[in-house]
Amino acid sequence: MVKGINRQVLEIRETGSPYFERAFFFVKPEFAFADEEKLRKAAEKALQTPDRLPKTRRRYIKSILYWALGSGAVAAVGTVATVLLMR
Repeated sequence: MVKGINRQVLEIRETGSPYFERAFFFVKPEFAFADEEKLRKAAEKALQTPDRLPKTRRRYIKSILYWALGSGAVAAVGTVATVLLMR
């Protein structure tokens, strides 16, 4: 662990990423005296790439799907109404 002037910094040298060789985490002042191993595990957990899309992206995809299904339902109802009224 590297100590800065005003902040405590945790350096992870093995990120597990082919793109990055190091990661630096700035420790919050209230956790400055926490166990170094505990901080290191939390940092490594934060570095792990998620297997699924972030929530915001999933929400965006869901909203598009709901909009498309809603539009399709409205179009279907309009088509049925038009066919019934033209008889």
